[in-house]
Amino acid sequence: MYTEPLIRKRYGRYGNNHWMVYSFKLKRDVNLFSDLEYDHWILIESDYTIQVFCEQPAEAHIEEDGVSIFDMWIKKVDGDEIFFEIKYEQDLNDEAVAKQISIQKKWCELHGKKHQVRTEKDIRSNEKYLENLKDLLPYVLNNSTIVEIDRYKVLTQLKEGTKTVGELNQELNIGLPRLYEAVACMIYSGDISASLDKEYFGFGTEVRINEKKEQI
Repeated sequence: MYTEPLIRKRYGRYGNNHWMVYSFKLKRDVNLFSDLEYDHWILIESDYTIQVFCEQPAEAHIEEDGVSIFDMWIKKVDGDEIFFEIKYEQDLNDEAVAKQISIQKKWCELHGKKHQVRTEKDIRSNEKYLENLKDLLPYVLNNSTIVEIDRYKVLTQLKEGTKTVGELNQELNIGLPRLYEAVACMIYSGDISASLDKEYFGFGTEVRINEKKEQI
């Protein structure tokens, strides 16, 4: 289990596009060192199948090659672990970057760990989905515990099947701000799923009970 990042301060190359964000999943601030790492974190933070993660979690040390620090480590609720390196596609041909990734892959092979390189083609493959997650996150951070009766009302309505947020607003007497908060928190917790990849969040967003979570 990796819980403490190796790098916390900005210095050298880590000073560019530095983000410090609060993670509801970890209950602490997270340091990210590029805009791409920030976008990747959004996907990690909002993924209910990920139990815990850590940025800059560990060093990969290969005696004959050198040392490289991973950008992120995750552990899923099923116990699966993955180490990530986050790079822009244009940097993959750089000799230093190639060596860095090679060290990480060798270390993971030696220790029986999974390794993935993610670029903007992976992380930003659906800009609409990513922007929706960013829009919903403030609701989650500001209202980490939704009113339980609101959660119950939403789930009760969704037992009838898929509905839009607009339909829920008409059927439930809880007010639009509280409905948005409830829906956002329930999407992040995995209780419900939504059509965030197809349209921007709003009245037309379709939501449904997430049967996949019940299977985990």
